[in-house]
Amino acid sequence: MKFTCECYGDITRSECLEDSLIVPCLKCSKCGKIYYTPEQAMYLIRLRKANEAIESQRKIVKVGSSIAAILPKKLEKFGLAEGDTGTIKVLSPNSIQLSFKKKLFYLKP
Repeated sequence: MKFTCECYGDITRSECLEDSLIVPCLKCSKCGKIYYTPEQAMYLIRLRKANEAIESQRKIVKVGSSIAAILPKKLEKFGLAEGDTGTIKVLSPNSIQLSFKKKLFYLKP
């Protein structure tokens, strides 16, 4: 079924940035208005709660000739384990992203 916005633009599936989180959404191709299905809204709520559970300040420490950020132990319950590898990417002058190939936990969109 095809949906249209109040501006008569087509609404299509997309990914949106909400509270610094990338989440599935529905977006108007004409005016850019964002909509969420009930499932997408629940996904956003669960992602916010997961983020709140692990969010905290971390200190950078020296490990040998490298530096590291100690991650909270709470991440183990999301599936992160010692020895897992990830990629790091600079997002902005004060932000980095650490990504893993495996899903740390599954949230149904």
